[in-house]
Amino acid sequence: MIANQVFNLEKEIQQLSNEIAVEKEALDKIVEIFKNSPVYTVKENGGSVGEYQYFIYPFKGFSLIDYSLYRTLGKFLSKYIPTTTEAIVTVESDGIPVSSFVAAELGLPLVIAKSFHYNLPCIEFQQQTGYYSRPMYLSKVIEGKEVAIVDCMVSTGGTVKAMIGAIAKLANTKVNGVYCINNKSNYGSQQEEIFGKEYKYLFDTAIKNNSVEADWSRSLKNIFWQGIDERLFDLTKDCATFSNFSKNGYQVGALIMAADSFEIAAWGFRKANIHAEQDAITMLKNNCPDWENREFSLYTTLEPCVYRNGNYTACSNLICEIPQIRWVIIGDTDTADKKINGAGIAKLREFKHLRLIKTKEIMRSQNLVPHFIK
Repeated sequence: MIANQVFNLEKEIQQLSNEIAVEKEALDKIVEIFKNSPVYTVKENGGSVGEYQYFIYPFKGFSLIDYSLYRTLGKFLSKYIPTTTEAIVTVESDGIPVSSFVAAELGLPLVIAKSFHYNLPCIEFQQQTGYYSRPMYLSKVIEGKEVAIVDCMVSTGGTVKAMIGAIAKLANTKVNGVYCINNKSNYGSQQEEIFGKEYKYLFDTAIKNNSVEADWSRSLKNIFWQGIDERLFDLTKDCATFSNFSKNGYQVGALIMAADSFEIAAWGFRKANIHAEQDAITMLKNNCPDWENREFSLYTTLEPCVYRNGNYTACSNLICEIPQIRWVIIGDTDTADKKINGAGIAKLREFKHLRLIKTKEIMRSQNLVPHFIK
């Protein structure tokens, strides 16, 4: 029976590793698509910038782009949207496809500002891009609702500003934020707020030397790794089910992931005098011959110990002695043992970055050993 449980756990571990690798591959593919986009310049076309430089936006239906990438964009963009949102709002532009995926992911209505009012009650505003301007009409059905603005990109910010201003005219209607695929920083600074609203986007883009530079935004990196940590922590709890019980009545599991490949390099659990973190580290060194040249994250269901009875090294010390382990993700503080109760976390945060699952805190160390991989 135990052999079957171990087999199922290892199968689940492999499946999750593969899923994470596929997600990262899709996001990296989007970055490369941005980088390969052609760049053009428009002069004096009624926009807010006299000589506006732009790239052919890859997610607008003018390119042969794998449409499944919209599913990836919608999935990650929807993670930004507050749970209090009652409708997604966008403008008739390149943002319609991704807004549709976001609305579908969240199960919310999608309301699109269009260039024609269809003889319905609407508020009018002027769409003002860097290279053209036109009147737009937004249905008043959103009145009294909390809405999130989802769009393809912010460049000059003119359209977003006009839309926020128009929605403000509707009684008891709230815009909780602006959420985009990418920010184009040539005509505005990258920031976490725009016109007084929360602003989140997936990719940083800019035109330099007539080519597009692109990379993951800081917020995308945060939500990507947060999602990984939460899913891997669930697996770590599964590891704990194999553990024997401590004197305080808990079981502990640990897991080590290679940060470059998302491979689960080792896992362990408490058995007799062997602690879970110790078990996982031993497995890492035995099963991963090149471990010294890689980087890892260690997951544990409970705060690592700061002392051991007998001739054993405390787990917090074991972890600190391995610079290849750069992040430690901890389920909860060991409040049952008064000698530990936060001391393990305090020890680790000197040399490691930490994420605490229960409180969702992130603690970054100022003493992390510099990147050592050649």
